[in-house]
Amino acid sequence: MNQKAEASQNSTVIQVRGNFSNGITLSECERLFQLLLTENFPKLEAAAAEKAKENTELLVKATFQKLNAKIDSISVEKLAEPDVQNTFNTAVMGAAKKGQKIDIDLLAELLESRIEKGNTNYIDNCIEVAVEIVPKLTTEMILLLPVLHFIQAIVTNDITYLDNNFGVIDDEYLSKCKGITPSQMKTIAATGAGSYMSIMADNTFNQMKSRYPQLNETDSELKFPRMAKVLKFYDENNLHQLTLTTPGQVIAIKMLSKFFTGISINSHLQ
Repeated sequence: MNQKAEASQNSTVIQVRGNFSNGITLSECERLFQLLLTENFPKLEAAAAEKAKENTELLVKATFQKLNAKIDSISVEKLAEPDVQNTFNTAVMGAAKKGQKIDIDLLAELLESRIEKGNTNYIDNCIEVAVEIVPKLTTEMILLLPVLHFIQAIVTNDITYLDNNFGVIDDEYLSKCKGITPSQMKTIAATGAGSYMSIMADNTFNQMKSRYPQLNETDSELKFPRMAKVLKFYDENNLHQLTLTTPGQVIAIKMLSKFFTGISINSHLQ
């Protein structure tokens, strides 16, 4: 397939060759990323250049694994599109500069999502912003996003799984992001992942009773101890003061989808 891409002023488009109907090979994936790396860091000192290359290789391998695993649900042809290459470019810069200080696997997940079939322009734009945000956040800040989205936006349809689901949120995310401060939440907001507002809030467990009528029963906090624990932390740390923007939700959804079936960017943001 021959495709010609045009670049705007002061930008570079890398031509991608090959038969897209057969997917993408690891060598082709590596070539794309290495070309992007060369474009972004042409004058690095030898030691820094080698480290940047190592960091980029981590992203190459992770992204290739994601693409290969979902080859039937992605459009490899999109790799030839300038806006897609710009998103990959952003990821390469973030990975090359920070390496394992950021969540490489999450960046790879977002890159895979960027070329999924059926994406709307709106979804694509949100993913592009999410890719820009990830390198700007610490691990604790990243881990907070799925916690917020789960509490503020996700409804568990089967009440029998409710406490277990909150247990997953605690074990996988909340227990690893202790010590979140208002300054950190403001930083999350400054990156574009959230909106911060210093306001008071009522008891969140009580607020959940309108979402889950079963919580109105006597001793409901004893019947749902993991939920009560998570929401107590949520209230004590005033996490309600931070709500996620759509790009922040994209990041949260990708993280939650590892543990909860049925959660996807397209189904939750359309």
